[in-house]
Formats: sequence, C-alpha cells, structure tokens
Amino acid sequence: MTRSNLHITLSNGERMQCVADSSSAPEQGYIVEQLLLPLLSLKNAETELTLLQEHCTMQEQRSNATYRYEINLPAQNITLYEEIYMAAKGTFKRGLDLTGRYLSYLKKIKSDAEKHTKRKFKHLTNQELIARANSLPDFKRNDEATELTRRSLLSNGTFLYHRKGNTLLILKDEQ
Repeated sequence: MTRSNLHITLSNGERMQCVADSSSAPEQGYIVEQLLLPLLSLKNAETELTLLQEHCTMQEQRSNATYRYEINLPAQNITLYEEIYMAAKGTFKRGLDLTGRYLSYLKKIKSDAEKHTKRKFKHLTNQELIARANSLPDFKRNDEATELTRRSLLSNGTFLYHRKGNTLLILKDEQ
C-alpha cells in the first residue's frame, strides 16, 4: 500500500491537508479514477469535502507517505512529488517532481469516445473547438464536449473553459 499526503485547495479557496491511505500511486489507478478526476469535476467545496472524507484521513500527514499530491481545484491543477519526511526536524518537504507519472496515466485511460474525438478534432485549436461547439445546439455538442473535457484534464490547469448559459467561454488557454 502506498500512502500519500494531500495538500488541497478546495474550490472555495479553503486549504486543507489529509492522507490517502490506499493505492495512491497514479499507475495503480485508484487515486486518479476514484478521487482526483471526480474532485476535478465537482466545483463545489461541500461535495469536494464529502468525497475527500470518503477516501482520506482528514487533517493529518503521515511520515511514511511515499507521495505528496498538491491539488488546486480552482486552478484545476494537480502536481505529484515524492514526499520527504525529515525526522530530525519533524517536517515534510517536496522531493522529486513526479507529475509526469500522473499525466501519463491520464493519457492511458482514454475511453473509445475520447480516442474518436481526439482524432476528429486534432486539427482544431482550443479556441476553434470552443467556437465550433458554440455554433451547435446544446444537444449536438457531445463530441465537442468530450474533447474539451479531455483537453482540459490533460492540460493540468493550463486550459480551462466554463459554460455560461448556452455559451462556452475560455477562462485560460496557455500553450
């Protein structure tokens, strides 16, 4: 079992720490599919906290943790580090940046729909894809919505969009 210390900023800006006690290496899938991806989709601090309470020991840090996840829900950004506990000082510090392992796992778990939409829209920029989705009626945007979600997740916070009424707006798009 691999443990991870989680440092989280909820969508309302509240900061907290907790421990994920089981299967927290990204390649094992559990933490990514059962905790991180659902957290990124909630956008409500109360429901985020409820999900965290289901999967974590709240307000703790473990000296035997292997990893440190820094989760910024307002920015839709997750970073992964080795966790180093300095027993002499009783402090924790970040080790080697392992975020690439998390992103690699995200790329591996693509669904068939995501594979199809990636091929279908690979020639479009984020801005062009948003414009295309906005030109369609809501009930005809499924492929575009799947591709926008895929791009946003894989960007790890560098591409964010928001729905306002029936219109999709780009909040952030850094190349």
